[in-house]
Amino acid sequence: MVCAGCGSLPESVPPPAQRAALTVPQATGLGYFVAMSDPNSSAYVVQGIADRTEAPWRWAYEHPVLRFLAPDVARVRFMLDFSLPERTFRETGPVTLTFTVNGKFFDRARFDTPGQLHYGHPVAPEFLNRPGENRVAIDPEPVWVSKADGGKLGFIISRAGFAE
Repeated sequence: MVCAGCGSLPESVPPPAQRAALTVPQATGLGYFVAMSDPNSSAYVVQGIADRTEAPWRWAYEHPVLRFLAPDVARVRFMLDFSLPERTFRETGPVTLTFTVNGKFFDRARFDTPGQLHYGHPVAPEFLNRPGENRVAIDPEPVWVSKADGGKLGFIISRAGFAE
């Protein structure tokens, strides 16, 4: 121990130069895309979608509205993974979905078969708020109406949002 205490100390080294703090955008809990199985998926729902359950999907009613941020890229597509259950489809027949972004119509698509379906369509850049929140409304026609209580069901939503 006596020998260890007699050594010379290393020369001092100055601390590294400090950088300015990063500017972090305000946390909104929103992103470009959401899966209904995500624990934070309720932050994306504005109206017309059932509450979150243990299932990885939710029922969308007659006027569902979601909100997203939009990626800052030249070409953006709105994507939707959804289902038209056989049980409701037997009564409604083909379902047409009308899509608006921030109140502006951008597409209408007809689905002639039940089951798991995928939708994707480009969104004009001038329709999007960048930066900022973007609201997407998806109106199904017709909706299924329960004979028991008059409840209206449109489709089952699994995932939705903007992608390149």
